[in-house]
Amino acid sequence: MKITKHLSERNFIFLALLWTLGVTIGSLASLNNLPAVSIPGKDKTAHFLFYFVFFILWYFGLCKKSTHKYFSVLLFFITLFYGISMEFLQANFTTNRHADPFDVLANTMGTLAGLLTVYLLSKYKKT
Repeated sequence: MKITKHLSERNFIFLALLWTLGVTIGSLASLNNLPAVSIPGKDKTAHFLFYFVFFILWYFGLCKKSTHKYFSVLLFFITLFYGISMEFLQANFTTNRHADPFDVLANTMGTLAGLLTVYLLSKYKKT
């Protein structure tokens, strides 16, 4: 049983690393060659989902290793810092991307939803 849990945590860390790489590339790469799809709010929905999944993957990858009482809150702030950093990098180091405070808001809402999800799952698991 312990081996299965250990492998599962390792899988989550691997997925979290891949997801982080994908979010980083997606945030900084030129997307001009992609076909335009006009769906209102799709960009903010994507930001929300990217950071929701980002938080969930890192949480399940690291939660068993953490001894910090407020690990999930710490992870929330790390994820928030990462999202703000991506916007800063877009504004200062790319020529075709720009920072958007509403992207930061969508990132934050996705991260908060992830935090709420793991909180509710932990409450459900205890009962």
